[in-house]
Amino acid sequence: MTCSVQPFETARRRAPRLAGDARRQQIVLAACEFFADHGFSGPTRDLAASIGVTQALLYRYFDSKTALIDAVFTEVLRSYWAGDALEMFRASAGQPMVNRIADVYGRLLPELTGIATRLFYRAGLDQHAGPVHRGASRNWPLWTEMLEEWRSEEGLLSLSIKPMLEGERSLLLAMHNAMFTIRVREHVLRVARTLSDADDIRQVAEVYDAGARAVMKKLHRVDASGPRAEFAEPAKDIAA
Repeated sequence: MTCSVQPFETARRRAPRLAGDARRQQIVLAACEFFADHGFSGPTRDLAASIGVTQALLYRYFDSKTALIDAVFTEVLRSYWAGDALEMFRASAGQPMVNRIADVYGRLLPELTGIATRLFYRAGLDQHAGPVHRGASRNWPLWTEMLEEWRSEEGLLSLSIKPMLEGERSLLLAMHNAMFTIRVREHVLRVARTLSDADDIRQVAEVYDAGARAVMKKLHRVDASGPRAEFAEPAKDIAA
């Protein structure tokens, strides 16, 4: 996904005529970069000016700012989420879990552009929970499959017998957020990188593979109790 927007402070230029679908897509792509740079509180009149259209024309395609933000995240999720991630994980059955996790995120993370990273980060800061939940719902089947594999390798009950525990849900979210933070450090915090994507991803995979196994065995002990050993509620997830 690419977006090309001039600074909104410049005088509005007249945009060339475009067919309806092309104009709508132009607005969505421009809004991706605009909101990534200025946050979701950025005025739509400035967005319209950066494209070279009137604010009234912008609202011919989107009846509200919320509708435009929804369209932005539909575009971002379509562009960044690799639809074959779950199939890729299943196809690697029999290999070490560290390799399988690293390979899947090695496929996913390069799709997460700087614009997409900043949009998800701003969604959290600006209290736009919807896109964050939508991202989690796309990730959930993959995470569930990973958890099932960990349980199987550690001789624990399958999810069909014992539903996911709150502590396990937290582990999955923490691992995904650690992967996402690789991009946050690069595109939000602007921290100089010393490791490649492959090395960064591998390190996160190694940490969580080892840690998850130890924590899960503790959670599944017969005498385990407390909030972490309670059954999880996936609908409450908040992850990118």
